[in-house]
Amino acid sequence: MCFTIHIRTTRDAIESRFKADASALADFEFRYFYKAFEKPQIPVISSNQQGKVTFAQWGLIPHWTRDQEHAERISKGTFNARAESVDSKPAFRDAFRHHRCWVIVSGFFEWQHVNGEKRPWFISLKEKELFTLGGLLSEWTDPDSGEILKTFSILTTKANTLMSRIHNTKKRMPLILEDDEADYWLNATDPHALKQFVRPFNDDKMKAFTVSKKIGRPDADPFDHTIIEEVKYHDTEKLF
Repeated sequence: MCFTIHIRTTRDAIESRFKADASALADFEFRYFYKAFEKPQIPVISSNQQGKVTFAQWGLIPHWTRDQEHAERISKGTFNARAESVDSKPAFRDAFRHHRCWVIVSGFFEWQHVNGEKRPWFISLKEKELFTLGGLLSEWTDPDSGEILKTFSILTTKANTLMSRIHNTKKRMPLILEDDEADYWLNATDPHALKQFVRPFNDDKMKAFTVSKKIGRPDADPFDHTIIEEVKYHDTEKLF
């Protein structure tokens, strides 16, 4: 799955990389990690506002959600959407067909189970400091306050060879979009063709290394640069 992402960059870098208006990021604090369970606001580029960076809260709330209590409950289970069922699950079906987005990241974290312990890995791309994950977007209106809340979920696929070794329990990975695929993700109109397009990323273009277990602590500091420094474990080389 994908519950922790890395966005340590600058507004100028995002504007240059995606040729988008990133003025919304003027006061945004770029951190070394963002955890889904904290429901952070994350920079996205959506299919209905292409060319403009906006924010969405992690944890999709479908437009038909009844009230705040229901919204809180459902968003805890929508941080990710499985590619295999995204076109049939009520929570994701409409967003997959009509409201997709790019989730802007510079990397993500995943945990590997080895001899009864969980080891965190940091995963990024070899040739790109910034890239996009395939996201689903939804706007929900709170019936009590009238507030419109934009929320998102990250699509996941079966893991490639690299991610199967790292995420060795669930064997999943986020949908990473190639540059020549990103526009299609936002603009496709045929949901069947779009589902066929979803596939694991080429692991030859990815890089990964183990990091400190402190990333998993409740008091981990998101501004601590050592979070993404490599930490070697004694038997890592036996696995990779």
